[in-house]
Amino acid sequence: PNSDGKNDLFKAGNMRFNKLQEFRIYNRWGQEVFSTTNPDQGWDGSYKGQQQDAGVYYYVIRVVTPDNKQQTLKGDITLLR
Repeated sequence: PNSDGKNDLFKAGNMRFNKLQEFRIYNRWGQEVFSTTNPDQGWDGSYKGQQQDAGVYYYVIRVVTPDNKQQTLKGDITLLR
């Protein structure tokens, strides 16, 4: 994130058909640095107003699909500064 309007937020993606239940991001020590259930919110690379160090962070996204099934997506994202 560098406030250029490109990739400044990491969001859960297109929630047009799915309902977001949980979106969490953790640092490499397992500390939660971001959490929301609002699909319009995204992580800006900060925690409690402090910019986080560049590195790998892990996310968990849980959604409910239109046919009422829960789906959990997990992965990692690399924060660059």
